[in-house]
Amino acid sequence: MMNNDNSITVETSLFGFIAEEAHSNRFSVTVNKLFKSKGINAMVIPMNIRPDDLTFTVSQMRHSKLNGALIAPEYQEEAFGLLDRATPLCVERGVCDLILVEESQLAGDYIIDRALQHYAEDFDDEIAMYSLCYYFYELVTGEKYESA
Repeated sequence: MMNNDNSITVETSLFGFIAEEAHSNRFSVTVNKLFKSKGINAMVIPMNIRPDDLTFTVSQMRHSKLNGALIAPEYQEEAFGLLDRATPLCVERGVCDLILVEESQLAGDYIIDRALQHYAEDFDDEIAMYSLCYYFYELVTGEKYESA
């Protein structure tokens, strides 16, 4: 359960939002409010990353405290080249917008198209937030995403 004071504990699931201007995007704030309202002990941290620091940042996620990261469009192609494994759609597109850290490996996916298609009818008011990442939907609802 999330603390009322928004503190991060050892049990908190941490996700980065990697973008050149992550601080000016409302994604992190929106998801963190949702996590708190649902009592989920997870937090999204905006990470302002310069283009020349992307390779180092993503590569080091294997050994960091992050459970994963959403990748902004400007870095999706380069992030794809840093993955240990990727979904077929990610490979087909040659880009990655979601990285999960699984057993010290970087698992990539490209989820925006599927998320928009899958959740558009169910989340009229919150589609922008949910469409960014079905993984966050799974965390919030406990329902497993089923690919089309």
